[in-house]
Amino acid sequence: MPMGLFLQDLKYAVRLLGKAPAFTAVAVLSLTLGIGANTTIFTVAKAFFLESVPVKDPGRMVSLYSNAQSRKGPPQEYLPTPYLNAVDYREKTNVFSGSSIAIFTGVKFVISGKQTQQLFAELVNGNFFDVLGVQPFLGRGFSQAEDASPSPVAVISNALWNTQFGADAGILGRTIQLNQQDFTVIGVAPGELRRVGNLGSPDVWIPISMRDQMLDGVQKQFLYDRGFRMAAMVARLKPGVNLKQAQIAVSALAVDLEKEYPKQNGGRSEMLVPINETAIPPQLHNVFAKAGALMMLIVSLVLLIACANVANLLLARATQRQREIAVRLAMGAGRMRLIRQLLTESLLLALLGGAFGILLGYCGKKVLSSLLPPGLARNLNLTLDGRVLVYTLGLALVAIILFGLVPALQASRMDRMASLKDRTNAPGGSARWYGLRGVLVMVQVGLSLVALAGAGLFIHSLRNAQQIDPGFEVKHELVMFVNLGAAQYPQAQAEAFYRDVVQRLQTFPGVAGASVADAGPFSGGLQRTTFTDGVDLSDPRNGKLTPLIAVAPDFFRTAGISLLGGRAFDEQDNEKGAMVAVVNRAMAENFWPGKDPLGKHIHFLGETWDITVVGEVNTVKYQTLGEPPQAIIYVPLKQHYAPAVTLYVRTKEDPEKALASIRSTVQSLIPSVPLTNVQTVEQTLVQSLTAPRIGAQLLGTFGVLALILAAIGTYGVMSYSVSQRTQEIGIRMSLGAQARDVRRLILASGLAMVSTGVAAGLAFSTLLARAMNSLLFGIGSFDAPSFLITAALLILVAMAACWIPARRAMRVDPLVALRYE
Repeated sequence: MPMGLFLQDLKYAVRLLGKAPAFTAVAVLSLTLGIGANTTIFTVAKAFFLESVPVKDPGRMVSLYSNAQSRKGPPQEYLPTPYLNAVDYREKTNVFSGSSIAIFTGVKFVISGKQTQQLFAELVNGNFFDVLGVQPFLGRGFSQAEDASPSPVAVISNALWNTQFGADAGILGRTIQLNQQDFTVIGVAPGELRRVGNLGSPDVWIPISMRDQMLDGVQKQFLYDRGFRMAAMVARLKPGVNLKQAQIAVSALAVDLEKEYPKQNGGRSEMLVPINETAIPPQLHNVFAKAGALMMLIVSLVLLIACANVANLLLARATQRQREIAVRLAMGAGRMRLIRQLLTESLLLALLGGAFGILLGYCGKKVLSSLLPPGLARNLNLTLDGRVLVYTLGLALVAIILFGLVPALQASRMDRMASLKDRTNAPGGSARWYGLRGVLVMVQVGLSLVALAGAGLFIHSLRNAQQIDPGFEVKHELVMFVNLGAAQYPQAQAEAFYRDVVQRLQTFPGVAGASVADAGPFSGGLQRTTFTDGVDLSDPRNGKLTPLIAVAPDFFRTAGISLLGGRAFDEQDNEKGAMVAVVNRAMAENFWPGKDPLGKHIHFLGETWDITVVGEVNTVKYQTLGEPPQAIIYVPLKQHYAPAVTLYVRTKEDPEKALASIRSTVQSLIPSVPLTNVQTVEQTLVQSLTAPRIGAQLLGTFGVLALILAAIGTYGVMSYSVSQRTQEIGIRMSLGAQARDVRRLILASGLAMVSTGVAAGLAFSTLLARAMNSLLFGIGSFDAPSFLITAALLILVAMAACWIPARRAMRVDPLVALRYE
């Protein structure tokens, strides 16, 4: 098409749309909502699934994970790797051009000799930044010499540089204190660098040669035990080596290590995962993918509803322009010329909707970012880059086809003679057009119901999750994390603090109990390969990885965990006493089904301990509210020292009122150690529901958008119907029909369309519920409350949209209507 004709069509389209501001505003608003919702969710989906890890040639990079087989249950996948095994994979394979181990740990950070806080550090090999192919933003990375012998140097994250040092360009050479050890800052990492193989982000990188100085005694013990998994490894494939070849080499070495260290490596295998697939933890990839697909589906439905809405508006507008179009056809305008003109108008609407949709997407991205946990939001690239702009442009073009093509084709096929005679309001004159518009309304209603049902399912699921009993006290409990290991506290001094702080708090006004444990609510923790009597203790496959939590006396009463049998720990359960444990009900049913666990014995891989079960407690939620019953072993803290613990405090009244004073009391006992995660257990519970809450909020928002668009579409079609049936209504009223009969006629027509759409929407909603069942709490394939409430709401709103046209029809003057023809 010549550019001159296109510009002529464009100018004509601008002039026509300018003369119909109401039509233009509604059409552009509908497209803005549909395209903006899609842009927002695509931006987030891009950050999770389409972003490459910010390293050189990421397609050649892999991360190493361990898998563990067990005869007591399903295999466990995507575990960290034992440090000494990682050293072997790094040094004894010839498929990598470079590799680096990474160990994640908490450190105590002191700036300017007084400000103390908890940071996360990553201990890495000297070639870490070279393997990644990443250049520091300032300064340099580590050298091989710093890898060979302990070297107190550090590369800090871009975020730490900005927040703690005000982006001071003179940071290089400055001294910072980590775990009471002075470090010289030699570099600042680029802002986009994330923790390898995870969504988290370290605050500082230090040479792995400093491991003995930076790790506490327990961590060092675990570090050099091949039975403990606490290392990650990232590697770059050699030129000419593909992933399959590298996997074969690693698997062969895993077999050799199992033969050499059968007690620690039995049943263990290693897996190489492309680094681009590790931004989301691999074990959670399916959950994230399903959630992302659901969000994209719902916003796609919103866009389809918006397009159906605009298509209805264009059909109505084409009806109003029939005489104009007929005149143009009669004067020799070709059908393709008319279609091109009408599509140019649609193109202009789509571009306006796309432009405003980008602005709405930008605002939506900001709002969504504020809802995400700070650590996650900081590590996601939520910029509206070229891919987002291309996606939005593509949506605009798809929208043109969806809402513009059919009205343009319909308008170009009109009966010129009927249009020139202005018979558009004759009975049945536009039946075919009205039928198409009715179908579009049915589609809108059906799609709206699916979107609303999805929102209803997530809201119902969130309510179910909030009602799940976690198995421990929620209303009158607060917690705080203390890492004495990072502060280099000797074991005796740390144990004295545990004793003193509990005694101090138990006499504190308003406190009903206090205790400590090495795991907080929903925090997970250490897992040990656990055996029962009567099996070969040298074969890890005869055991099962089981969470192990070390607790102080009075923990179960303080945390509100019910004792079901036997006894809890007391002061006699110390390093001089017999080794004992308390198991939860899930552990008892899993390890000794149908038997009393009291008096049974358990053993840990690599240890000679013979531990006797002396108590049984209720099963609590370990990591998430939605998890199946998880076996847990509790052991006395005095027999299993932990340098980092969570302090539990049970209050008689609202714990928030006592939080500040309790924190001050604890801090006075350890003024140089930062207290972190200081909050009520109720706040912890709320944080654990962040993902389902965001899902419910997003789907609820999109459901409301779909409802509004469907109401607008229904109102438009019913208004059009009344205008086209003016003469018919006049005839009915002249033959004796009452105003209420006319109202009933119009409402019945609207109800028929809406009911058909609702029925189809319910069928598709059932399929949606089945597909997303794994994301929901306590929801079946047919959730009657969600479906019936959303269906009733949609029918109510749709009938309200029909009410105004029905009232207008009641006021038709029969004489005027009959005189029209």
